[in-house]
Amino acid sequence: MLQQQTIRLDSRPQDAYRRQDVLTATAGDIVVKLYDALKKNIILGRRGIAKEDIEAAHKHLVKAQEITAELVSSLDMTYEISEGLLSIYEFVIISLGKANIHKDAEPLEVVIEIVDSLRSAWHEINLSNKGHLYQSMEQA
Repeated sequence: MLQQQTIRLDSRPQDAYRRQDVLTATAGDIVVKLYDALKKNIILGRRGIAKEDIEAAHKHLVKAQEITAELVSSLDMTYEISEGLLSIYEFVIISLGKANIHKDAEPLEVVIEIVDSLRSAWHEINLSNKGHLYQSMEQA
């Protein structure tokens, strides 16, 4: 008789670390992580196109579109800046789709630059917010 084994999600040390990292992340941390994952998938999609690995290119570019859609869903449209971000995200999704359909890496170059700029801005905002939080805690 075979015994059924249960595998815990955090059975490996790196899984436990990732789980803790996500559970303790601020909203700003999560946005930065989304940008990191977005860039990684765009780069892997571009690599798939270069190697003519259609399946890999498709998989990673679709994942990049899904991440961008998640960024869209997180927008709070009560802020004016959200409309600008929405336009940028729509451009990114369309460019990723074109690159995927035509297996053309050229549109990805502009998208990577956009993602780098947005990630950098969010990273700075996130650091600034953490600095204000720590400053408030010290004054309390």
